[in-house]
Amino acid sequence: MSSRNVFSTGAGAFVLILGCSGGDLTLPGSQEPATLMAVSGDGQRAEAGTLLDEPLTVQLMDGSSRPVGGTPIQFSFLGDLPGAGLDLASVLTADQGRAAAIVRLGETLGEQVIVAQVTNTQISDLRALFSATAVRPDGEGGGKKGRGGNDGGGAHGGDD
Repeated sequence: MSSRNVFSTGAGAFVLILGCSGGDLTLPGSQEPATLMAVSGDGQRAEAGTLLDEPLTVQLMDGSSRPVGGTPIQFSFLGDLPGAGLDLASVLTADQGRAAAIVRLGETLGEQVIVAQVTNTQISDLRALFSATAVRPDGEGGGKKGRGGNDGGGAHGGDD
């Protein structure tokens, strides 16, 4: 009689384990993207047509607030802005879940909005917004040079 109870208890536990191994179970290490947030670079001001001082940086986290690496992020301007450009408009997140883009503001004065969005995944609505303001050039010569020593030449040459 006691061996029968042990068998029944063991069989019940086995069935319970099998029942909990369904496809909807999310394991702690799943790394499924859950949030994309702007980390740095928002709210900058620069002369129209020049590079921003800081790159725009986002961080992708899973549901347990752990960084998600290796996920494609697409940076893009809202609207058509002549002269605007992005260096590494499409980039994979690093191991820390971060991705960054260097921005050249368009020739249009005023607010310019840049969107960072997770791409090529099932969760394509993960977005972070950045705002930058293009201002009139200081001084003479049209103000094509960037601030902070970034003049758009070298590794970032060629307008997009």
